[in-house]
Amino acid sequence: MAMLKSNKSSDRITTRAEQIIAESLLSILNSMATGDRIQESPEFRDVLSAVEYFIPEVLSEIHPEWAHDSLDGVFPLVAAKSGVRTMSIFGQCILISDQTIVPLLVEIQVDTKGDKVTWLECKLGARDESGMIRTPYRSPSARIKLLHSLDGKRDLIDWAYNVTFGERTD
Repeated sequence: MAMLKSNKSSDRITTRAEQIIAESLLSILNSMATGDRIQESPEFRDVLSAVEYFIPEVLSEIHPEWAHDSLDGVFPLVAAKSGVRTMSIFGQCILISDQTIVPLLVEIQVDTKGDKVTWLECKLGARDESGMIRTPYRSPSARIKLLHSLDGKRDLIDWAYNVTFGERTD
């Protein structure tokens, strides 16, 4: 699927999920150097929870099927500061519609005030000839095993969805 771009960041109302991402993420990233891994914390859990709502909002702007789907968990294999006010998460997420697990790669940049997302690139789901590969969620231990099987495969995935949002500022 070709990369599609949404530029609606400047002419839309900021959602609560976006505000939570921006505020919490800016607080986390301000004390880190680029390349540092993000550690588990209440603020990072807030970011992950808000990402569950924000990604479907962005995807639905271009892909109508996302108007009725959402995420039921984001589980990072790696989360790191990837640039100025920018975080990268590579891992997996659960689709709420059918409780299946798919890979996820998302980069999010927030503004200097910590009140909105200025740029996002989201790659979601591995694709094969029949569409997006969906692995049924069976148990937490099976999910963790699948998560660790992604290690080293970030650049090998043929992403089913590849969407950018907004404009990267640096």
